[in-house]
Amino acid sequence: MIASAVDAILPADTPANTRKNYIPLLAPNDLNDMPKLMEALVADLESHAGRMNRFRVELFNRGGGDHVLKGILAGQIQVDHDGIADPGNLQSLTNRVQPFLSSKSFFDGMDAARYRVCAIWIDDRATGQAEIVGTGFLIAADLVMTARHVPASHGLVNEVAAIGPGGGVVTHDQILAGSAARLAFVFDYWSAAGPLDIHAPPLGVEVVWAAPNWLEWSSPQHPNDGVQQIFGPPPVSDCLDCAVIRLAKRVGSASAGSGGGRLRGWQKLNGTARPPVPRSALAILQHPGGGAQMFDKGDFVSHDAGITRLFYSTNAAAGSSGSPCFDANPDVVAFHNAGFPANGQNIRSNQGIFIAPVVAAIGASRPALLAESQLPFKTDGGLWSLTDDPHAPEPILGRTDFKEAVFTLFNPRAAKRVVVVGEDSAGAAIGKNGKSFSTRILRAIARRRPATVVEFDAEKICNMEPEEFLRELGRRVGLTTMDGIPDKPTDERQRNRWYANQLPKWFGDLLTERASKAGLAVSEPSTDQAGPALGPLVVLHELIWIAIDDIHKFPPKAGLTELIAGMIGVTDTQGVMGPGLRALRWLLVGHVPDFVRDKSIEYELDTISQQTIGIDAWTTCVGSAFVSSGADDVRCAEMEVKAQKMFKFAEKKGWGDLRDPLLRLKAMASGAVDAIEILRES
Repeated sequence: MIASAVDAILPADTPANTRKNYIPLLAPNDLNDMPKLMEALVADLESHAGRMNRFRVELFNRGGGDHVLKGILAGQIQVDHDGIADPGNLQSLTNRVQPFLSSKSFFDGMDAARYRVCAIWIDDRATGQAEIVGTGFLIAADLVMTARHVPASHGLVNEVAAIGPGGGVVTHDQILAGSAARLAFVFDYWSAAGPLDIHAPPLGVEVVWAAPNWLEWSSPQHPNDGVQQIFGPPPVSDCLDCAVIRLAKRVGSASAGSGGGRLRGWQKLNGTARPPVPRSALAILQHPGGGAQMFDKGDFVSHDAGITRLFYSTNAAAGSSGSPCFDANPDVVAFHNAGFPANGQNIRSNQGIFIAPVVAAIGASRPALLAESQLPFKTDGGLWSLTDDPHAPEPILGRTDFKEAVFTLFNPRAAKRVVVVGEDSAGAAIGKNGKSFSTRILRAIARRRPATVVEFDAEKICNMEPEEFLRELGRRVGLTTMDGIPDKPTDERQRNRWYANQLPKWFGDLLTERASKAGLAVSEPSTDQAGPALGPLVVLHELIWIAIDDIHKFPPKAGLTELIAGMIGVTDTQGVMGPGLRALRWLLVGHVPDFVRDKSIEYELDTISQQTIGIDAWTTCVGSAFVSSGADDVRCAEMEVKAQKMFKFAEKKGWGDLRDPLLRLKAMASGAVDAIEILRES
């Protein structure tokens, strides 16, 4: 592993024999003394600027499942002068770090889940307090699961008794009259800049009220919950401290933002959940202390004898009850319902309700609720406005192919990494054709995804030296150090290789190193599409989009062209691309650049034509606004039919600006906003 890492960082012109025997040649008299060989290697690496950092990156990426090695290289484990790792750090790594590094989908899953978790606000008439008192999570388009004691302990639920079918006494929950007006669910509450006004939430925070008959299913809390971890009568399997609540809006089918884009979705209750393995990861998304959404990750410790309660070290506080608990996949395995027990036989840990008995109990008594949870939902679509400001929307007309191409490229393992936006001849003659509008659409799509968008004007960068461009790019994406740039060859042939291969590799390694330290580099099985079938493939789960406008008018000079081609991966000498370069996405606005023209398999092409933007694009935009608001397919189709009629009526009555090429799109956009407002009131 060490030899291959060294080989990867040596200059391209290193002679083959020197490359093969590089480490032995550093200490030829100590070939059988590994510590001295390593000391010689370290001294050599440190004598070349930046080479040690590049070696660490290569070693990290070749570490595979060796989490101790990766922890040492990432600075998470301390090592003494004798090379002995700190046992305390090793314990921490085994319990906390390993599940993150070995999880294929943890980052994508948690990013999606945070939009499905909500704070629960209750107006408690008994105490006179109206505040956030718990947490819940969507399990269907308009169903939230939480701990039953959250609404019950704040005066919204009464337990009533009745005579059952067999003549015995049975109890059930009954909601109080008017309680729906005292129960709200707060989504997208990321920061608490000041007191939350539930009736006038800040921009970006969505408040959804409970439906009139909001309690769909419940199970009582056990008397020992939060008291001790030994559960006597009544049967603990009958006391799951759970409530399933119906909302007044299908928020799960809607976009997480008024402008549309990524749809919120929900956590499906399907399949048979298994309790986590002891000392494995357990993460919680929660609203502790009635504040903004927070995240903590700890370790699963144990469970009760009946496997209805899970015990874990993950932090929680008042207001966290009902929070979803995730394993490393990440799947919901529980919801939080109690803190450290104060009495009895117990271990010092927090407690959650295991999801499996809850799903079984709901399935036995209310199977229709499970069926709702298991319905499919869209993840993309509904993007109709560039902004999330409901008072100043900017409709997107047409551009369906472009949006689909960008959505596809947001997959970290997408085969293509470039979108080229061109224009037809008619659009070029008109001007203001919307090419540059593409970057704003990209930003709208990226606003709820783990990605950075960096914009460059081709006129300002076309004469840059390649290394100057990389340093500016690094500054914009937040690379704090950019040491170790490979030496620039004097030979012209070697210099072209430096532009196209060595510089891109150096920059990609910097991105990989940063992502690895942040826990955003994940080892996944390789495929023929995403890489060679040589074992695990490191994938970065935070993308960087680089948008270059007017590249056809101001093509970059030779060295910069070679660099960009190398970073994209379209050079004839390109080797296997590293994870850092594979995490780059490119939006080239203008005609297809010469350096990718013959590589059409590598990019998506979108050609803009104003002539194609008409009634279909207009009605699709209006329909997308209803998709983003959570309307079902029937209502969306109904709104599109009405929108078509409105468009035809306006044309018939002389929508004059439609005939002016310079005013046409502006008039259609303004008309779309008016149509959406009218149809929402219908």
